[in-house]
Amino acid sequence: MTKLKSTGSRVSSRGQNSLIEEAYRKIKHLIFLQQLVPGQRLVYDDLARMLKMSRTPIINALNRLEQQGLVVSESFRGFQVRPMDTQEAWDAFGMREALETYAVKQAIEHASNGDFALLEEKLVAHENYVPNYYDRKKIQLDAQFHIQIAAMTGNQILKWHLKTNLEHLYLRADLSNYNVKRMAVTPGEHRQLLQRMKNKDTIGSIELITLHIQKARDHVITCLSEKEMHKEMLTI
Repeated sequence: MTKLKSTGSRVSSRGQNSLIEEAYRKIKHLIFLQQLVPGQRLVYDDLARMLKMSRTPIINALNRLEQQGLVVSESFRGFQVRPMDTQEAWDAFGMREALETYAVKQAIEHASNGDFALLEEKLVAHENYVPNYYDRKKIQLDAQFHIQIAAMTGNQILKWHLKTNLEHLYLRADLSNYNVKRMAVTPGEHRQLLQRMKNKDTIGSIELITLHIQKARDHVITCLSEKEMHKEMLTI
């Protein structure tokens, strides 16, 4: 009898964890789609109706998202999607630069021809998708190219940290201010990087990925600064 009770408890626990994981993935996807926007208050009952599940897994999922810095809670006000400010963007790009310069070096040393073929596929997918303005798909394709470089190292921890970093940068990004001029030059930078990596040019590859990330950082910081300035003007 005791054994049956214990087994049932484990099954119940697994089921609850599965619901929390599902709620976590769905809420994160809603943030990515901008159906939940930075600064928006997250009402448990609204999310429960939207996701067709009870409040309990949703609350647990929001706690997990808060630990990752994607949402924030305030006393008596619940959760909201955490806005991105210029300081956070600067810090995130600094970490990204450290991760990707290391990833490029390790990928050159350890990647196979098949890895480079897959990187080429990611590059072409990003290159061939040319919307009239920045959208979520364009951002996602860009991230996939960079995550593939981390995957080529064989270091799963590195890949996880880079993926998490890119989520912080792009999940809450307001793409309405993104300049399409940056979109036009990014594919060429990707292609130059791929060629240098294929040529085993470690120093040149590191220089290029560093410059690529710094340009992306400056672009995002400029967009955020303009948005913050606009908000200030509205309050005057």
